[in-house]
Amino acid sequence: MEEAVPAEAAAFNERGARAIVSVTPSKLAAVLDTARQYKVAAHQIGQVTRGDAFRIQHKGSEVIDSSVETLRDAWAHSLERTLIAK
Repeated sequence: MEEAVPAEAAAFNERGARAIVSVTPSKLAAVLDTARQYKVAAHQIGQVTRGDAFRIQHKGSEVIDSSVETLRDAWAHSLERTLIAK
């Protein structure tokens, strides 16, 4: 992946013929091998872990570190809170 890519682009840059997929660790090598076989660029950009936190690191620095509940609450109630505040 390009070095100058900002964290948000690395994590959420789905466009055109690009997609972010999630596979079990046991399937990762097969997915990467299949991509190479068809000359499709593919990179591992992270891994899913168990727990109640959502963390994203980019180039060794944490860019997001929040509880899943806090993020769920923001997602579920942000429009309501914005409308009430006006």
